[in-house]
Amino acid sequence: MRKLRVSLIALTCFSSNSIAQDIDVSLGSGWPFFLVPTVSTKYDDVELYVNYKMGLDDGFTLGAQKQYENHVVGIFLGAVGARDAEYSCEDELTCPIIRLALTDAQTTQGIGMSYEYRFNTSREGWAFRVEAGYGKESQNDTNRFDGNAQVVYHF
Repeated sequence: MRKLRVSLIALTCFSSNSIAQDIDVSLGSGWPFFLVPTVSTKYDDVELYVNYKMGLDDGFTLGAQKQYENHVVGIFLGAVGARDAEYSCEDELTCPIIRLALTDAQTTQGIGMSYEYRFNTSREGWAFRVEAGYGKESQNDTNRFDGNAQVVYHF
């Protein structure tokens, strides 16, 4: 129910500005979210977007980003990443790598920053995107840092 309320608020805020603006669509895939459809619009030089991240868990994101040639930087609220926070390992050398690779139905909801490299200076085409942030894990309400990586195609 909480995700539904957040998504309705995000779409309401987003749609009030997008009536007079062009709407752009992109589709991403990566880890730990396997499918990330995104709808965005430009306001001045800032791109405002909302997306739905689907994977082993899911979540909505509302954000703003600005493009500098091929580089795009931004901030967002919502789903940051998903992983198994309760995994314990005995080998301290490989533990951080294994812990990031294992995911569970535990999405981190919070605030984060994003970086995207677009292979064209225009918006259309392929891009690589990483996001990192801090927030609360969805099942146990524990605070943690998390992130995700995506390959994106902008239509």
